[in-house]
Formats: sequence, structure tokens, C-alpha cells
Amino acid sequence: MEYGGYNVSEKYSSLVAPNFYFDSIFQPGLSYSDQFQGDAENAGAVQIFRLAAKAAKDPKTPASDFTHGTADNDLIPLLINNAQQESTKIYNVQAQAVPYDMADAHLSQSVQVCREGWQMSGLACLVHEGTALSDTAAITASNIKNKIIAGRKAIRKQKASANVVLASVDTYSAMLEEAGDKFTPIANDAMFQTGQVGRYLGMLWIECNMLDLTTAAKYYDYAGTLQEEDLSKIEYIMYDWRGFHIVDLLTMARLKDSENFNGSLAQVEIVSGYRLGDKNYAVIKKKA
Repeated sequence: MEYGGYNVSEKYSSLVAPNFYFDSIFQPGLSYSDQFQGDAENAGAVQIFRLAAKAAKDPKTPASDFTHGTADNDLIPLLINNAQQESTKIYNVQAQAVPYDMADAHLSQSVQVCREGWQMSGLACLVHEGTALSDTAAITASNIKNKIIAGRKAIRKQKASANVVLASVDTYSAMLEEAGDKFTPIANDAMFQTGQVGRYLGMLWIECNMLDLTTAAKYYDYAGTLQEEDLSKIEYIMYDWRGFHIVDLLTMARLKDSENFNGSLAQVEIVSGYRLGDKNYAVIKKKA
């Protein structure tokens, strides 16, 4: 570098400029259920018991005899068959030639990309196993309330609760424009500080920019089949978080000395399973 034709020294910063990643959208107890997490230990699948549904009882007169029904149940299989992996070579000669901690920086990056893939697979599960609404007219600030109420109605008629909305950036923006001061932001939840979260119409709203930018979200379903979903046409996913299950069997992050080159490996692995308990627990609003 020169100042007025005079050579001056250069110094490289010891700080690394950040890369930007998608928002954090899945949190246990708020946007998905992890209640079967403990059952997955040392297993490749979880079989979830569900009692067979029964109708509400009609009244009888007092002093009536009991009538006996049979006990019945079914199984909801959840395979722990999705692995997110990232491994980066770090040569010692490279690490010593830069002023920042190269190994730590790449390990942090590996965690980020695996968590992004983990969330994309969760979205793919919701879309593939949920129910698509027939309405494909685009959402605007003037019609968003009607579009949201229509989705809520579909879920409520299945006895589930519409308690979470994952919204695209356009949908979330239209909601803010329409809601005005009726929108209640959530600013003090540490796990959601990377996302835009609040409550409107009795539901938790989460801005999900993955819906705008992801054309090929993939996951292995409960039958072991690789599914791929285009998320870019989805305006919102509304669902009952109690029926959306994610189970993590293994989460590993490590720096490992290499055996065949002078350096180390920054490695991350997340092994998970995804399952929507019933297709009516989630509705998906797409635009044409």
C-alpha cells in the first residue's frame, strides 16, 4: 500500500468479520416438542404410543350399568435418520500464518452451517407432512387477517391449537403493517435474539427468512425416504408445536488432530429425527 507514492506497512486484523446465517426459529417448548428426547438414548428410532381416539360420551340416567369398550392404541414411528455433518481441514502452517484463532473460527462456522441444515430439515418435515391450504392468492397487508384466520380455522376444527406461525419476510412485514400497536414483540427471550418474534392474534409469530431463500430443503422422513421441499413459495406455516417432534440423538463438536496431514479437523455432527404427529396439526399457505 502507498500513501502519495510512499510505501507504508500493512497490518492484518486479529478479528474475523462475521458471516450471516438464517434466523434461529426452533426452540423446545415454544416452536417444537422435545418430550420424547429421553426415549431416543442408544436407539435409532422412537415408537410413540398414541391411544385410539374415542368420541364424547352421551349422557345416561342415574343408576345405569357401565358399558365396556376395548383398549386400543397405535404407534407413531420417528426414525432418527438425519445427520448434519461438517468437517474442515486446518493445516498448521495456515493457522500459524494468520493472526486469529483459525481452528476456533472454523469450528464455530461448522456449528452454524449444521444448525442451519438442522432447521431446514425441520421446515421440510412440516411442509411435507402438514396440509397445504387450497388458497394460493398472495398475502397483502389488506387481506392478511382473513388469510391467517382461515388457517387457524382449519387447525382448530381438528381439535389442535394454532399456536405458532412461521412467516416469510413478506408475510411478517404485512402482519406488522396491518397489526400496528396490536403486535406484542418478545424482546427478552435470549434464545430468540437472532430472530424476529412476537405475538399477534393469539399466536407466536416467528419471522423465518429461510422461507424466502430456500428452494431445496431436505430431510429423511419416518419411512427413511429422502424428501425435498421448495420453501420459496410458502408464505406461512401455522401449526400446533405440541404435535411437531424433533429428537436429537447425537450432537458433537470437536477439534481433532489429523492422522494424515500436519494439522487438525474442525468437525460437527448432529443426528436427529423429525415427525409431525398428524397432518392436520400444521397448515401451509403457499402463493401461486
